[in-house]
Amino acid sequence: MPVRVLVGLGNPGRSYDNTRHNIGFSILDALATKAGAEWKEKPKFSAHTTSIVLAGQEVVLVKPTTFMNESGRCVGAICRFHRWSSDEVCVVYDEYQLSVGALKLSVGGSAGGHNGVHSLIAHGFGDVVRYRIGIGPETKPSVPLADFVLARFSSEENEVIKKALPAYIDGLELLIRLDVAKAMNTLNQRSKLKNKSNDSDSDAQLPHHGDSQHSGLPRPGGESREQSE
Repeated sequence: MPVRVLVGLGNPGRSYDNTRHNIGFSILDALATKAGAEWKEKPKFSAHTTSIVLAGQEVVLVKPTTFMNESGRCVGAICRFHRWSSDEVCVVYDEYQLSVGALKLSVGGSAGGHNGVHSLIAHGFGDVVRYRIGIGPETKPSVPLADFVLARFSSEENEVIKKALPAYIDGLELLIRLDVAKAMNTLNQRSKLKNKSNDSDSDAQLPHHGDSQHSGLPRPGGESREQSE
């Protein structure tokens, strides 16, 4: 079935804006802005939603407000209400195992340590289309992984993301226009990925980092919290 729902994964709240973990939100915001669409709060689904026309088709955009670790609760609620099947859903999210600027389209697989995807699997949506955006560093970060993903991009990384944004949007348009298999073949060849030794389907697990209450997590922008908090 054709994709009719695009879900961006991220954490709600202004303190998380433009963090690496919120790249899914950022891309959907760019899509909505381009289409002149306005987000509406939907408490019933724990989400902000809007509709746009993409590649000639009406597509619903969804940003869960549940925090990352409960993303599946939102997706399950909205899909059950509209009777959407999992193969009509594409989830846009950050991928640590891909370099900044890289893109990979896939379907199903393990959570690969991503707690948002883990929640989707737990709620029966593990076989959704996955639009994975690279946030990985060139070298291993000196801070814990949970701190890294909740920090903002560096100025150099922001330039890479800014230049790649039109390609991300074009890729979503291609996904809507073509079937998933054709879009996957085209996008994955086009992106010329700089894959790391372990892809996101590995069993490496990220720490639980869905909200701001964990000690040791950085304040968005890179400033770390004191461990005593």
